[in-house]
Amino acid sequence: MIYPENLEFLIQFFSEIPGISERAAERAVLQLSRLEGEKRRLILNALRELERVKPCLECGLPAQGSLCAVCKDPERDRTSLCVVEQPRDAISIEKLGDYKGLYHVLGGVISPLEDISPEDLNVESLFNRIRKHGVKTVIIALNPTVEGEATSKFLLERLAKFDVEVYRIGYGIPYGGTIDMADELTLKRAFEDKKLIIGGK
Repeated sequence: MIYPENLEFLIQFFSEIPGISERAAERAVLQLSRLEGEKRRLILNALRELERVKPCLECGLPAQGSLCAVCKDPERDRTSLCVVEQPRDAISIEKLGDYKGLYHVLGGVISPLEDISPEDLNVESLFNRIRKHGVKTVIIALNPTVEGEATSKFLLERLAKFDVEVYRIGYGIPYGGTIDMADELTLKRAFEDKKLIIGGK
């Protein structure tokens, strides 16, 4: 073992994150280990604060406390919900600065091969939010993968029973691609090209 055990552990941990190679993980950990003074203290404090970060009780986005920053924001349109697979997808959409509603994180997609069913996702809480909070618009913003399509179809079948307008974002994102890897222009066009699926005139 060339590195101290704690560095080896961090390199291994970061390299297991999708999209991060072992070399990239190694570079990041070594960069962190060289930090000094105020930057080092801020990073260590941020890592310690991770214990306080839990999923928002309403939408599932990361939060310090019971509600995330989006759900606590009184300026957000509470009649609109954007359904995403993971928090990183909501963050990608949020960076556009155009969407002013709330989010709902499913926490995954239906995948029989991985034994993930609707009961394993935050699906019922979505329908409860629609019932309780007078939601008028639901935007399905799932990745255009086989699993994403299956999950979207399941949601559309269930949402047809509600008095809501249901949109899907357009396919500016290539089939098999992911929202968090799309460039901002592609994601912006996809969001602007969302399609009304249920409800409306």
